[in-house]
Amino acid sequence: MIPKGLSLFLLLQYVVYAASADTYELGKNLYFEHGCSNCHGTNGEGSSYYPRLAHQKQDDLMQKLNNFKKGIAMTQKQEIMFTFVKSLNQKDFKNLSIYLSKLKKDTSKKYDIEEDLLGVDF
Repeated sequence: MIPKGLSLFLLLQYVVYAASADTYELGKNLYFEHGCSNCHGTNGEGSSYYPRLAHQKQDDLMQKLNNFKKGIAMTQKQEIMFTFVKSLNQKDFKNLSIYLSKLKKDTSKKYDIEEDLLGVDF
């Protein structure tokens, strides 16, 4: 028989893990449903024009999303985000930031751009 204290500990660990997994999946769903992957990549890797979101600090991502919601941007290019965050709430921001912060940073160069849009090598 498992001691009561150990049972409670294991149950709490399971609940925390399940909540974390649910939050991650909710964030992942939001990321794709709201078209984030169209600019920032399917793995949050970014591109030469759009920033990498994968493996960023959760607090930094939350701050950016909150700023965009308030209409605050550091550059004109960032202002495009105002329309994307308009329909999102704080819970959505949390789920997105947890998802993105847990994505592994891609250190390969597979997303580096080697040719321009017309297919001409640099």
